[in-house]
Amino acid sequence: MLKAPFTELPYEPTIDMFLAGLETEYNDREFKDELLRLDPNSKVDRVKIIKKYIIKGQEYLSYKHKFLLFKKLEGALANKDYDFSSAFEYDYEADEPSPSPWSASEIYTPRSFFEDIFNVANDIWRADISRAASEDLSTW
Repeated sequence: MLKAPFTELPYEPTIDMFLAGLETEYNDREFKDELLRLDPNSKVDRVKIIKKYIIKGQEYLSYKHKFLLFKKLEGALANKDYDFSSAFEYDYEADEPSPSPWSASEIYTPRSFFEDIFNVANDIWRADISRAASEDLSTW
């Protein structure tokens, strides 16, 4: 079984994990200011956000972890009823805020935001995804 990085726990990716790189609480003021100058509803700025913060925030993952995270997003995107806005809101069940500095009401189309994450991740992680897809996942 594939373990979560730096733990002995099973790796169970969630869509919300993509937003981890947007966490401003534990970063310096410059990080927050730079991030908040970008508009998550602008296609150009959104790609910058995804590349510089979201994908970069996942660099520590192995190719196997990236593959499973990517496939989780692919599955959510295949579900026309999936609520992507929930990733931008406080999770009352887990008692945790979203790492996103923007709430769902500030993101015009949360599904489109995640579709863009999917497309950029597919481009940047192409070799990792292909490598993992060629392996027998049951051996992980």
